[in-house]
Amino acid sequence: MKITKNFLLKFYYIVFVGGSLLVGFLLLYFDKLHYHFAFQYIPGFFAICGFLFCSILILGAKLLGIWLVRPVDYYEKRKRK
Repeated sequence: MKITKNFLLKFYYIVFVGGSLLVGFLLLYFDKLHYHFAFQYIPGFFAICGFLFCSILILGAKLLGIWLVRPVDYYEKRKRK
């Protein structure tokens, strides 16, 4: 079998992702979590928190895009002056 660049990229990708998952699960299994607040012990707290803040960022970007939008002929008007 001839080893091509494409094959090597796929191989390294699989090794990297698999290794990252393995290290993550091993750390989760062996590391004892020490939270500072009681609400952090709620199952799925960090997933819910991440989803909410990501949604807020997306909505904020959309509102900022609406606020900053320029008319289609904005630059053409400026050239005429």
